[in-house]
Amino acid sequence: MRQVKSRFFWLLALAAVTAAATAFRLPRLDERPMHADEAVQAARFRTLWQQGRFVYDPDEFHGPTLAYATLPSVWIGRPESFAQSTAATYRVVPALFGVGMIVLIGLLADALGKPAALGAALLTAVSPAVVYYSRDYIHETLFVFFTLAAIVAGWRYVRSGRPAWCLACGASIGLMQATKETSAIAYLAAVAAALVSCVWSRQLHEPASQDRPPHPWRHLAAGLFAALAVAVTLLSSFFTNPRGPLDGLRTYLPWLGRARGASPHLHPWYDYLHRLAWWRVGDGPVWSEGLILALAAVGLVAALPRRGPLPRDTSRSFVRWIGVYTIVLVTVYAAIPYKTPWCLLGFLQAMTLLAGVGAVALVRIVPTLPLKGLASLLLIVAAGQLAWQAHRASFVMGADAANPYVYVHTQPDVERLAADVEELARASPDGKAMAIKLIWHDPYYWPLPWYLRGFEHVEYWTRMPDEPDAPVVLSSPQHDRALTAELDATHLMTGFYGLRPNVLVQTWVRMDLWEAHLRRLGRL
Repeated sequence: MRQVKSRFFWLLALAAVTAAATAFRLPRLDERPMHADEAVQAARFRTLWQQGRFVYDPDEFHGPTLAYATLPSVWIGRPESFAQSTAATYRVVPALFGVGMIVLIGLLADALGKPAALGAALLTAVSPAVVYYSRDYIHETLFVFFTLAAIVAGWRYVRSGRPAWCLACGASIGLMQATKETSAIAYLAAVAAALVSCVWSRQLHEPASQDRPPHPWRHLAAGLFAALAVAVTLLSSFFTNPRGPLDGLRTYLPWLGRARGASPHLHPWYDYLHRLAWWRVGDGPVWSEGLILALAAVGLVAALPRRGPLPRDTSRSFVRWIGVYTIVLVTVYAAIPYKTPWCLLGFLQAMTLLAGVGAVALVRIVPTLPLKGLASLLLIVAAGQLAWQAHRASFVMGADAANPYVYVHTQPDVERLAADVEELARASPDGKAMAIKLIWHDPYYWPLPWYLRGFEHVEYWTRMPDEPDAPVVLSSPQHDRALTAELDATHLMTGFYGLRPNVLVQTWVRMDLWEAHLRRLGRL
């Protein structure tokens, strides 16, 4: 009876944490402007949705998993066209995977111990970085989910010896590969961690586990087959793109070039830790997930000796494995000059597992029951402070450069641009068929195509066209002189709009359309 009550309260607590994670991830998904990367992924999904095909690109954009996972969203939401889909249509996908991570952590209760698993789930639910990127239509949250699923299934297989768990682990590994190329780093870290933790256990003369599966090599072969089958199926777009699996290997050539420094996204080795430990821009607020970093260090140290301040239901070997896995990930990601902030999720998720163990270890070290209660209360308050930061990051400063998780983000001003172009279309006799020319100096005019998706005749140029004339011309300021020479007699340059930090959009409107627009507003 006591075990039944304990299990009931454990499940109730996990459900409460899951509800909290949902409350941080699902509301107000449309509020933040679409990042350029999100807009690109939405455009690539459009091809799959409307044409039924997805071609894996080994040079850019990552794998097809995100696009296929978005299909249920449009099936359920039923937008009539790409123009009627919203940011929420796409962002709800990673948001739900972000909630799913809480459930996966619950399956590690017999590895971390129930209190530690609950602590890790809570920290995952309120981590500002995890919450913020769970609300971005990018691959990272799906990749972390599949990585965690592989860890959970691998652990469950070690515990039970059931081949179904080995197949699930293999399928998750295949999904990792089909989601993002950085899966290779996770594979390396997992193998290195297994070797180090085995050697460490032998040095401590710990008894080997007696729960060895009866036919491990057969099971591992089946798991490997599942990984290959899933990866090949998705990379080949369900066998409609035979080159896809080969491109899945070729992709490492351009990505290795970026890793060595052939990219504008180059940052010092400590950039990820800087964003997590202590971040402040000018007079802006201080951001820190130092609680997770500190508790993760405590959890690893507590698991290293053969005996220490951990409950009996904690697997020290598993915690050591997670610890070494985390260290290898942090080391590799720090060594690679190419850095985008969302990549830190890979090792941050592992850190939260260690942090849950560290929180339990700290409470157990405290000598008396009242002090244990005080320590627990302080940890809950600290987690509440993380939750406050998560709210600020996602709902208050979602596109503010002072936010450590905002990176070359679209400026809110672009939504004003979209609204102004909509107003011009209402004044045009052609309506949404009004011709628009976007003239840019390079291919990085995104996410403007997302905000112009409702217009039928939009031309995109990465050089000055021979005939730039159109009712509405949007351009980068680099073309100002040429456009002034071509359009000054027939158009009015109506202003500038912020696209990204230090990137502006210039707007030219043909005089007849501008006059019709003013008449419609009663200003002429």
